[in-house]
Amino acid sequence: MNIASGDSPFIALMTPVMCQGEESAITVCQEEDEDLRVDCLLEAKPNYHKDYEFSMSKGQKEIIINTNISGIMPEPRFRHNTFVTELEPYGFRLTLMSFTITENTTFICKVTRIQESLYVELGSVEPCSAISVFLLGHAWLSLLLPLCILQLQKAFY
Repeated sequence: MNIASGDSPFIALMTPVMCQGEESAITVCQEEDEDLRVDCLLEAKPNYHKDYEFSMSKGQKEIIINTNISGIMPEPRFRHNTFVTELEPYGFRLTLMSFTITENTTFICKVTRIQESLYVELGSVEPCSAISVFLLGHAWLSLLLPLCILQLQKAFY
C-alpha cells in the first residue's frame, strides 16, 4: 500500500460514515454474532420523558419490537430476545438477538413523538464495523476524522 499515492487504510474505514450523502437518524447493521442492531439517533424533546418505540413493517402490518411506553406491548416473539440501550449524547440502540432479515423490511423508531423510518432491502444489511459504532456514539468525532486523515497523509510524504 502506497500512502503517498493516496491509498490509505483510514479512508476505507471512513467510507460508510462520511459518504452516505444525507445522514439518516436510523441505521441498521448485522453484528458478528448475528444480532441485528438498529440505532435511532433522534433527540428527545426537552422537558419530555424519553419514550421510545421500535417497530418494523413488512407490507401493511406494523409490528412493535420493543418500547418503554406504558400500555403498549411488543409482539410476543420479541419480548425476550430484544433489548434497548440509551446512546450518548442522545438516541437509543435496539438489539435483536440472533435475528436476520428474511424479506424487505421498514424499521421505524419513535422518540417522544418524533418518528423516523428506514427501508431495508433483503440482502443489503451491512455488517456493523467498530469504527462506525464508535462514531455513532460520538458523532462530533466524525467531523474531526477527515482532518486526522489529512494530517497522517502529510506525515508520510
